[in-house]
Amino acid sequence: MSASRESFQVPLRHEQRGSTLWLIGCSGPVNALSQPVRQALAEGVRKGEADPSVQAIVVSCEGRTFFAGADLVELEQGLRPPGLMEFVTACEDASKPVIAALHGTVFGGGVVVAYACDHRIAAEGTRFAMPEVGLGLLPTFGGTQYLPRLLGIEATLELVIDGAEWDTDSAMEAGLVDGVVPFDGLQHAADAASRQGLPKRRVRDERAHQREPEAEGRAFAARHQFLDAMAPDFEAPRTCLQVIERGLQEPLANALLHEHEAFLKLLTSAQSRRLRGLFFAERALRRGGFDRPAVEARLRAVGANPAALLPTSRALLQEAAIPDAKTLDALLVAVFGLPRHRPSLINELLEDPA
Repeated sequence: MSASRESFQVPLRHEQRGSTLWLIGCSGPVNALSQPVRQALAEGVRKGEADPSVQAIVVSCEGRTFFAGADLVELEQGLRPPGLMEFVTACEDASKPVIAALHGTVFGGGVVVAYACDHRIAAEGTRFAMPEVGLGLLPTFGGTQYLPRLLGIEATLELVIDGAEWDTDSAMEAGLVDGVVPFDGLQHAADAASRQGLPKRRVRDERAHQREPEAEGRAFAARHQFLDAMAPDFEAPRTCLQVIERGLQEPLANALLHEHEAFLKLLTSAQSRRLRGLFFAERALRRGGFDRPAVEARLRAVGANPAALLPTSRALLQEAAIPDAKTLDALLVAVFGLPRHRPSLINELLEDPA
């Protein structure tokens, strides 16, 4: 039977292929999880659940990657409801299996979409990461609570606190994906899985975090010791660690509320604003458009002492040797290996570049 197509809501397309409803992300190069996408995902699962002709739901994306994370521009402007918890809840409430077909870079919110599904199949070459701590934040939409239940404590802390980026072998070993197939076979594998009558596997019911209590205690202790020694003033990983520990000792609903409150607090913190600003500045830095080796040489000549660096930085800006103060700030972090979460060496210039 040929697939019937329905243009339902950009940027998520619906296709019914036999008894399977496919929800296909089509929102651009990285399939960012903007508000329209989040809303369409939740609505799509609810639609599939309500349709008696649908027996399973597949979530996939066209283009070079599965959902690769949040829309950071929207984050700066203020997230509009719904978040991704509505999608997670829709998957949990559905009686029909939801299958994720993963490829590309499954980062941040993309991991949330993946673990909300009952079954996960990845194409070879897929990468997985939770980069929120690097932006001064913590994983939200259940990330601090669902991942430990699915993966166990050590694997979760490796992904969330340590900032690991996993390949498909690591994801398989940890339990984040159930199968890996060649990229060209991903659609076929997901379609075949959707016709197998797979059972529901709600991640909220998983108990991987309870497998080895002593080992889990050691994992928490090791991260606390590392943060005390290496980054005692970095708020995000410490807060994230505390939220995970506390949440696993209380009802899930309470843990999710605490996670959300901690996320909002971090979102307005000076460190997170600094790190998010650096993210955009580093993007501009990668675009170039100036003689980077020459600028780097002048910076290295004066060193990282702010008293010596400010006159040189001001001169570079006045000469238009570098596009702007934010790009210069990102370059300073790269050149001198500065802690990313700490205030800039040229705060004065960032506030008043004249």
